[in-house]
Amino acid sequence: MNLNPLSAVIFDYGGVMAKSPLGRVELLAELLNADPEVVISLILGTESTELNPWFEAEIGKQPLDEEFARKMRRVFSKRGVHFDLKIFRPWVTEAVNEPDEIMERLVRKLKSEGVSVALLTNAVPEFWPVIETTINVDLFDVVVDSSKVGLRKPDKRIYELTASLLNVDVNQCLMIDDLEHNVLGAKNAGMEGLLFVDSNLVESEVLNYFSFS
Repeated sequence: MNLNPLSAVIFDYGGVMAKSPLGRVELLAELLNADPEVVISLILGTESTELNPWFEAEIGKQPLDEEFARKMRRVFSKRGVHFDLKIFRPWVTEAVNEPDEIMERLVRKLKSEGVSVALLTNAVPEFWPVIETTINVDLFDVVVDSSKVGLRKPDKRIYELTASLLNVDVNQCLMIDDLEHNVLGAKNAGMEGLLFVDSNLVESEVLNYFSFS
């Protein structure tokens, strides 16, 4: 940790506030009869926005419509996968996620101790009803949705924006994310970053830093 005391903690949604999305992506791969690693790289990877229409959707530039399907077919076909919007769209809009109760407990504890908390997630507009059904977004002082701000992790600007909305310096923030490239993005922006591996370990490390029991 740096010498500047932390005053805010920023939580990812999928894989932190809700249980890991990897199982959902693996399900999509099964539905598309595709190699799970290929689908994981296309949905959760780091390819540039220009090459990945899913990332365009996550910054609010591309609805999940027929144009999206055409673009996705082109991208997926290069990896030997047939993209089917009739499978993909319900996979997004009808998802059932499991909240992480330990992380919710941590958010509540931090707030009770005066620590600012934010939710920062890469998401498409069509997925927001799932998020709002799964967790209580009102717990957070700030909610940053990539599709509303036109930026997505790991772009350093979205971390800077989140810190600004929290009214703190970036080096006073801790970002918790389950994807290493998003943690590195936070660090590149000047934040502290914590890679989520286990709920109990994350809770313990964060509470120990703030000397909360």
